[in-house]
Amino acid sequence: MSTTQDGNLESKFEKMPVGLMRSLDQIGATTRFELLRNIKNMIISLFVAGFIFVLSLIINIITESRLGESPETATDYITSYLGMIGFFILIIATMFGGNMIALDYDKQTGNLLFPKITKGRLFVGRLIARYLLSALAVIFYYILVVIAAAIKYTNLPVETWASLGWALLYTFAVLSLVIFFSSFMKKTSTVIVVSLVMVLLVFNLGSTILVISGVEIEPLFILTYYSSIITQSFAMPTERFVEGFLGGPHPGGDAPTVMQWITPSVEGAIIGMLIYSVILLVGAYFLFRRRQQK
Repeated sequence: MSTTQDGNLESKFEKMPVGLMRSLDQIGATTRFELLRNIKNMIISLFVAGFIFVLSLIINIITESRLGESPETATDYITSYLGMIGFFILIIATMFGGNMIALDYDKQTGNLLFPKITKGRLFVGRLIARYLLSALAVIFYYILVVIAAAIKYTNLPVETWASLGWALLYTFAVLSLVIFFSSFMKKTSTVIVVSLVMVLLVFNLGSTILVISGVEIEPLFILTYYSSIITQSFAMPTERFVEGFLGGPHPGGDAPTVMQWITPSVEGAIIGMLIYSVILLVGAYFLFRRRQQK
């Protein structure tokens, strides 16, 4: 944030009325300012969405040319574009959430803002703006997928919009995780690295450990588990878990049993992601309030 931009935001706060309207106006001013401030990142996020879509389109074209046929249903075609949706959401969340709080302490811009606006109002305004921008990128990706599907198929599954809803809820949960790290880490780059490691490595390893250990506990405490409902919502399985054998059946006896959950239930996904988000955001807010500017 440049000194001129900080001065403009500061001058807006000085003209606010007192009381509740002042709080709402400050949150609204912060939201508008953050939207304008992140226009460049918004454009980049749309390019990322387009890039991933083009890669998926190329893969589909090559696959269809080698098989000599297209997917039988529009559902199969649409879900073929959603294989990387979890990774795409992670990229978007780190892009908009990584510097939400850490930037003030890295660039020392908090000295200009904190005397003019409470950290709570600043937190809410920034959260609203950055989620809106993240949601816009996800919606844009779905629009591209729907357009591609509409060209090939006459009837599109209504479950596409349910899938979009799950993707937006999952985006909010992942963004909350990134914001939590941003609330106590010093540099944006550190927040991004830790967020990527946490989601791509720690959560996935945790899921693998649960599978090979043979426990039947549903991994509702693992954030990445919720991403599966984005694609599974097109046709929710009757049995949400599968039982198999570790390494395949052994000669002369069965291999150890492994248990893998396919997707959370509708209720479990809603409640789980909301609880995850609330805990992370409340934690981020309190850490942000207690954090001191150098």
